[in-house]
Amino acid sequence: MIDSTALGNLSQELSQDLNLSGSDNISYGESHLSKVIYFLDLYINFVLLSILIVFSMGANIVNMMVLVKQGVTSCVSVCLFSISATDFLSTLSGFTGMPPKILMTLHMRPGFDPTAIYYMLAYLAYIFSDISNTLTAFLSLERCLCVSLPLQFKEIFTTKRTVMVIVCIYLVCFGSMMPHFLSSGFVFRTSGNSTYLALWLSPDRATVDVYIDIRNFIQTTLILGVVLVCTSLMLISLQRSSKFNKASAKESEPSTRSTDLSQRTSTELRNMPRAGGKGGEEKGKPGTEIKERKTPSKDQHTIEDSEPDGQIRNDNKARKQNKNSKLSRNRKVIKTVVMLGVFCFACNLPRVAASAAIFLEPRLKVGREYYKWYQLMISINYVFQLSNYSLNIFVYYRYNQSFRETLRHLFGLKTNT
Repeated sequence: MIDSTALGNLSQELSQDLNLSGSDNISYGESHLSKVIYFLDLYINFVLLSILIVFSMGANIVNMMVLVKQGVTSCVSVCLFSISATDFLSTLSGFTGMPPKILMTLHMRPGFDPTAIYYMLAYLAYIFSDISNTLTAFLSLERCLCVSLPLQFKEIFTTKRTVMVIVCIYLVCFGSMMPHFLSSGFVFRTSGNSTYLALWLSPDRATVDVYIDIRNFIQTTLILGVVLVCTSLMLISLQRSSKFNKASAKESEPSTRSTDLSQRTSTELRNMPRAGGKGGEEKGKPGTEIKERKTPSKDQHTIEDSEPDGQIRNDNKARKQNKNSKLSRNRKVIKTVVMLGVFCFACNLPRVAASAAIFLEPRLKVGREYYKWYQLMISINYVFQLSNYSLNIFVYYRYNQSFRETLRHLFGLKTNT
C-alpha cells in the first residue's frame, strides 16, 4: 500500500503511462538484494497486511457495536466511536485497494488501469488516517484540559460541542485535500482497439504534490506534538493522584483506629454495672429486680440515641465509596486515553521519519535509484498504521470494565461478578 506522499511523487510517471509492475520487475531483478527486497515487499503487502486488514476491520466493528450497546452519550464515548468508525473506513479503503494491487503485480488490465483505482483508494485511506489521528489528538487534549484545569474546562466539552468538533475535523481534513481531488480523476483512454479507464492528472499536479507533502508533514508533526504533550501531562497527573491517594489512605488509618477504639471504650463504659455503697446491700433485696429491669432500658435508650450517629457514619462511608468509585472510573478513562495516545505516537513515528528521509534524499522516490527501498518503507509504514487501528480494542478491554463486560455479554461469555 502506497500512501499519499508516494503516490504524489508517482503522479508524473503515471501521467506518462508508466507501468509500475513492469518497471518493478526489471529493477528488482538486477541484483540479489533487489530480489530479496522485492519478495519481502510482496510478503508484507499480500500476507502480513491482509491479516492486519481483516483483523482491524473486525476489531473496529466490534468496538462500534460495544460502544453503541453501552450508549454513545458522553464526550469520551463519542470520540471513541468516531475513532473506531474512522479507522474502519480507512481500513476498508485499504481492503478495497488490495485487488487492484494484485492486478498491478500480475500485469493485468481488465478494462481499466488498476493503478488508477489503487491511486484514488490509497489517498482515501490516507485521509481517513489523518482524521483518526486528529481525533486522537483532540481526545487527548480534551482529557488533559479536564484533568489539569477541571473547573475551567469541565463544562466546555459537552456532547453536542464534541460532535460539532468532530464534524469540523472531517470537513477540514477533506477540505485541505481538495487540491488533490481537483487535480486528479478518471478518464477513458484508447490503446489499440480497446478502451480502458485510466487515471487523469492535471498539468499543475506537480505543484499540488508539493503542497500535499508540506501539508502532510505539518499536520502529522502537529498531531504528534499535541499527543506527546497531553499524554505526558496526563501521566504526571496520574502519578500525583496515585501519591495523594496513598498518603490519604495512610493518614486515615490512625484516625479510623482511634475512632473504633473510642467507640468500643464508650460502649464498654455504658455496659459496666454502676458502683455504689447501696448497690451491694440492695443486691439481694426484692426491689432489686425492678431496678435491674430499668437499667437495660437506659442502655436501650442510649443505643437508640446513638443510632443516628451510626446512620451518619454509614452515609459518610457510602459517599466516600461513591467518590472513590468515580475517581477510579476517571483514572481508568485517563489511562485509556493515555494508551491511545502512546500507540498513536509510536505508530506514526515511522511516517514522520519517512517524510524526513524523502526530503533529505531526493533519490528516495518513485522511478529513482532507491525506489525499491522507498516502496519497502511505505509498506512498513502501512503495517504500523494498521497496527494502530488493531490495538485499540485491547486498550478498551483492559481499562474499561463496562466495555469488557458488554463485550463478553455480546459474545455470550461469562462476565466477572
